[in-house]
Amino acid sequence: MSMSEITERSALVVAHPDDEALWFSSILERVERVVICFSDVMSRPDWSEGRRRAIAQLPISGVISLGLTESEAFNGADWRNPAPNEHGLEVSRRPEALPGISIDRYHANFSALVAHLTETLRHCQNVITHNPWGEYGHEEHVQVYRAVCHVQRALGYRIWFSNYCSNKSHNLMVRYLSGFDSSYLTMNTNIDLARRVESVYRANNCWTWPFSGYQWFRQECFVSNDSVAPSGMSVGRLFPLNYIRIEAPWEQQQASGLRQRIARVVRKMWGSPR
Repeated sequence: MSMSEITERSALVVAHPDDEALWFSSILERVERVVICFSDVMSRPDWSEGRRRAIAQLPISGVISLGLTESEAFNGADWRNPAPNEHGLEVSRRPEALPGISIDRYHANFSALVAHLTETLRHCQNVITHNPWGEYGHEEHVQVYRAVCHVQRALGYRIWFSNYCSNKSHNLMVRYLSGFDSSYLTMNTNIDLARRVESVYRANNCWTWPFSGYQWFRQECFVSNDSVAPSGMSVGRLFPLNYIRIEAPWEQQQASGLRQRIARVVRKMWGSPR
């Protein structure tokens, strides 16, 4: 497979400012345009303003910001048993969800994405975007993927998605076994460019990777959406995965509960620690 099969008349569509550096550094200088969907965060006006400044300063060309307001739906899905729907994923005000979550806005954003992308992606031959499980597990990444798929029905471009996954999103990822004819392209990440993009966001106080540090892989691959298996397939060959280990909210709770149980056993056997 040649590079032109993915980069000719191409657009990269990402949910948030900084996603382009985290998951798509290898193609940032190869696509014709980079579409950033969300910028404003109602609970964090400092991020909103910082993102507007940062987007104007990015060391990449062809950037388009749709300027949509986030629903703050991060951690609103049950990632142990995620339920995809027409908007992305089923979300609710779970204990681990962000305080500013708006389920109504999450639903409304799908329609807004479809309307904007229908205009922005006209004449595209290839569209690269988030994968169906939202990389490390982000509800708005899944929503953007589904919006891109919805618009494809009218515009007919080919969709490619990233190969990142985590222990949080694993249960959703395994539903997308690719059969025995996976079509994907492997490329070297552009770590220097990714770090320069990161420095712009950090300078504007809006680098929002929610875990400590980030280590780029040396390579990443993009999978043709044509490879996604039909629902119900129980066997298949997976494409290469860039697998990230994160501490998900329920794991924090489980770890805390385990520590408490161990402490109770220790007290019972040996008395209270001095």
